[in-house]
Amino acid sequence: MVSHEYTAAHGLMQLLIANNNGPAEGTGIKENVEQAHNLFGSIIPPALVKYNVETQNALFGGYPDHKDVAPCAVFIAAFSIIAILHVALFTINYSRGHYFWLSLAWAFYAVCRVIGFGFRMKWAFDITETNTGIANEVFLIVPSIIFVSFNLILAQRLFTWRHPVGGSRKLFWNTMFALYFIVVLVIIMTIVASAVPYLYFLSEHAFESYKNVVKVSAILIILYSLTSVALIALSYFFKPTTKDENLYTYQPWWIESFSPLYFPRKNAAREAEETFMKRNHNHRHAIRVIAATHHHYNMVEGLTNERGNLTHNLSLGIICFSTVLIFVGAIMRSIIVFSGVQNRDMISSGDPVVMYICWGLFEVLINVMYIVGRVDLRFYRPDILPAKVREIITAEQSIFASHAPSRAASATHSPAPSLAESYAPSVNSADFNFSEVGTMPPRYSDYKDRYDDDKERLDTFTEDDESEFHF
Repeated sequence: MVSHEYTAAHGLMQLLIANNNGPAEGTGIKENVEQAHNLFGSIIPPALVKYNVETQNALFGGYPDHKDVAPCAVFIAAFSIIAILHVALFTINYSRGHYFWLSLAWAFYAVCRVIGFGFRMKWAFDITETNTGIANEVFLIVPSIIFVSFNLILAQRLFTWRHPVGGSRKLFWNTMFALYFIVVLVIIMTIVASAVPYLYFLSEHAFESYKNVVKVSAILIILYSLTSVALIALSYFFKPTTKDENLYTYQPWWIESFSPLYFPRKNAAREAEETFMKRNHNHRHAIRVIAATHHHYNMVEGLTNERGNLTHNLSLGIICFSTVLIFVGAIMRSIIVFSGVQNRDMISSGDPVVMYICWGLFEVLINVMYIVGRVDLRFYRPDILPAKVREIITAEQSIFASHAPSRAASATHSPAPSLAESYAPSVNSADFNFSEVGTMPPRYSDYKDRYDDDKERLDTFTEDDESEFHF
């Protein structure tokens, strides 16, 4: 900790503070840098620079110097490789007709990390470049929030796999969209509240208000980082209902393995889409879910014995493990935010090493786990069926075999029987001959039970059209 002595730098800054109408110490550093250049020219005395760095608000990871160049370079290289791997996976999958767009989203995230550490390296060479420092903070804080959003999308797909009825309802989707919208507002709030004190002179009251906003955003980020685990816990706390079990689901049955070196057969997804032209209406509007061989639902395509055991225990572990690591980073940053101290009084949890572990090493491990664990296969959901397939109108088919009509009956062009009529028994006059002892009318209750069971399965289809969403 630096002693609070009345040095020449302190005296000069007190003069500038009085000249600027008494703003709070640590605010308006950009204005102070411009005034210092006006006083001293292009080179500001190191003692004055050091004093102002010490009086700034504490940051998670502190303010960089020459010691930060090497770790920044390491993580720039690491996240560059990660971005290339995500793009390579997407390219190979795309060439085979397997479209997993989240791979590009993770590549974008990795590029943001590269930019963030690049700005930090540049800032280490000249700490007076305020704009570079603000950009560095934005590109280090925001990617972690974006990463949580991608995790939440994966958890959402697991939830829909467990609960296809609830996961396809508009209420559920609208809730998720509302959550994403709130997160966008939190990101904007965090950027503005963090940047404004560096750009403008603020009063003590205004400065405290901005710091309180950052504290609120830190709490919201912590809570948001736990949403994916909370959604998974919710999906397993509530067991699948009868409607979930009776509902038809459309999963990518052509994915045979989650192995790191496995890729789906070329154009397998397109061939599967074409088979729906021969299926009934209910199959074409089945709920799209991720691939698995352990499930409790009706599928529009039966499993084959050649498929591997596609379980999701590891998928759950990937999401939970990544959530814990991101949660640790959010907690460590919030500790610094709530400490409310100046940089010269920084506590140990804000050390640069801690920041590089949380926002560097941890997230590299998460991305390696995503790539090796093949989340592009585990969490792939079939694409929405083409319009030409969805627009086909066919009769709803029964699960029971029907009798082919005679040629004479076909010539009359009689309308197709309804679902209830298809269960009506074929009766002739001999069935009602009660002259013989023991002859009874047909047992309609047997047919009614079969009809009610099948009708319940058809009625479980939700009115919400899940296929309109493209996540």
